[in-house]
Amino acid sequence: MLRDETLTGAGPLPLDAHGGPHNAWAPVFDGIHLYHQVLAARGWTVLTVNPRGSDGYGEAFCKAVLGAWGIADTDDLLSPIDEPVGEGIAMLDRLAVIGYRYGSYVSYWLPARTDRFKTAISGGCLSGLVSAAGASDEGHFLRTYECRGDAAAQSPMTHVDRVTTPALLLHGEGDYLCPVGQAERWFAALRERSVPVRLVRYPDGSHLFILDGRPYRRVDCNERIVEWLQQWIPVDGGPVSPN
Repeated sequence: MLRDETLTGAGPLPLDAHGGPHNAWAPVFDGIHLYHQVLAARGWTVLTVNPRGSDGYGEAFCKAVLGAWGIADTDDLLSPIDEPVGEGIAMLDRLAVIGYRYGSYVSYWLPARTDRFKTAISGGCLSGLVSAAGASDEGHFLRTYECRGDAAAQSPMTHVDRVTTPALLLHGEGDYLCPVGQAERWFAALRERSVPVRLVRYPDGSHLFILDGRPYRRVDCNERIVEWLQQWIPVDGGPVSPN
């Protein structure tokens, strides 16, 4: 949990879900997700958690999410929010969810399960496991190893009719791991339901353009995340912008 210790009182909090799902947040300086530092300096508390499926906790823990994306780890992601809220660090009505790749899946899945998040931000979008299994460059692996069984039941697109959370989608047009159609489908589905949504496509951006892409695009991505969060959850508690 990242917070400027000079600040006092409760403020807004984004839950940032890592990619993978077989990845993990580590207690070291993160030079990629620079918006964490910017948000902490502006009064936000950034919450990062390692739910079931994460690396570093043994084989059984890592495999616990296989065939149960979203199903096995939803409580692992939601329950840690209770602690900063209970300690008066975060405000229950000023929460957001952010994520990249598997984290983007989380940013779609959780709003289909709860309306507690005021906004969601996703990058390297993964919204439909059935369609991704046919279009992704790891489609067969995704279907047979990760999803195992009913991919549709584990797919956010199956439950998109429940989603009312405004969303920002960030996606590289050259992403073959999570093809840009994954972002386009979610964008179209929310637009059809009059849910505020914005899609930003980065020309020729690979899946890892946030790591090795052109510096100005990486800067743009980080700045858009901060701007979107401040638009929908102003730190000063002011009115939300309609744009």
